[in-house]
Amino acid sequence: MPIEVIMPRMSDTMEEGKILAWLKKVGDRVEVGDVIAEVETDKADMEMEALDEGFLAAIRVPEGESVPVGSVIALLTEAQGEAVDAGPRRPVNGKPPRTAAKKPAAKNTNRKVRKIRDTAPETAPSVRKKGGRVLASPIVKKIAAERGIDLSAVRGSGPGGRIVKQDLAGVSAPAGGRISKTAAVEGRIEPFSRMRAAIAKRMAGSMRDAPHFFVTSEIDMSEAVRLRTSLKLSDRVPGEVTYTHLLVKAAAVALQRHPRVNAAYTPEGRAFRDDVNVGIAVALDDGLIVPVLHDCQRLSLLEVAARANALVERARSGTPRPEDLSGGSFTISNLGMYPVEQFTAVINPPQAAILATSAIKERPVVRDGQIVIARTMLVTLSSDHRVLDGATSARFLQEFKNLLENPVGLMV
Repeated sequence: MPIEVIMPRMSDTMEEGKILAWLKKVGDRVEVGDVIAEVETDKADMEMEALDEGFLAAIRVPEGESVPVGSVIALLTEAQGEAVDAGPRRPVNGKPPRTAAKKPAAKNTNRKVRKIRDTAPETAPSVRKKGGRVLASPIVKKIAAERGIDLSAVRGSGPGGRIVKQDLAGVSAPAGGRISKTAAVEGRIEPFSRMRAAIAKRMAGSMRDAPHFFVTSEIDMSEAVRLRTSLKLSDRVPGEVTYTHLLVKAAAVALQRHPRVNAAYTPEGRAFRDDVNVGIAVALDDGLIVPVLHDCQRLSLLEVAARANALVERARSGTPRPEDLSGGSFTISNLGMYPVEQFTAVINPPQAAILATSAIKERPVVRDGQIVIARTMLVTLSSDHRVLDGATSARFLQEFKNLLENPVGLMV
């Protein structure tokens, strides 16, 4: 009986995967642990390892195609040459069988850029027409009708010259025709990467579904700056401790003391987490990735630094581990390395909050009735009002502020 190889879920947000390359061909022997395919997800390119042995009998999803999580993408058999039904792919009902695991692959950051197509009637290929009609989907025809576009003058890029939605980008109605409802785009078009498209969909959904509110506080980072300088000069501290590491450690302690901020939204109610798993937003060329530092409540400051450095390096090099991309309970987005005084961040659902931290700057502050110069930082907590109220978020932020203004406690 054939063993079904399915498209696994490789991150919390993954809904579908694209087969980039099959690393085994039909007839090849497959051992447990063999890398059988490379898959593009919304977070990174990952390798799939076989959890069963056998012979690759059929490939259901060719390279370049995307399928939902849970779809059958290939079949294995125990005996070489055993006949199987290599029919169309189909989702697996119920719990997927253990036929594939995930392993990171180097991220290919090269993105193709396409130019707006020439839409002159004489350049449109005749293969687009079948039986005297233009080959286009109903949605394309609807858009064209709304914008007054003559589809016979549009070059189709789909199979057999079929006009797809992307082909209408930058196309406007001819002179004397109806006014386009969508402004024409001049210049080149850079198609969204899977990561950027996923970010757009997820963040739009977050702003739509989660009623955001924002709480801002100014933190005197003078003592934190002195602590970091001392750690940097010490020959007993391996590696570098950055401000991000201080922020993560302070957040972990504050989240333990204010567990509602570490909770998640569910339709049934507030879901509390046993562990503090802090996501660190990392900028990439075409978006961002949020690797997760797990069990922060159990880590010392130096352990936070060591693990976070390795975590961020894997994310930036495009080789995150599957566990790096899931399970986050809270996120920190730090733009302190840029001249950013203050910003707000969008919550990463189903988390209840995200903390936006900015640059440390010298500012005048009042101490004992005197104006002095201190190194301060503005931080803003974005909260989901379905889970948190203003007072709860304010108490968390006060705890976070106290920890950073008296950072010796972070070393305990």
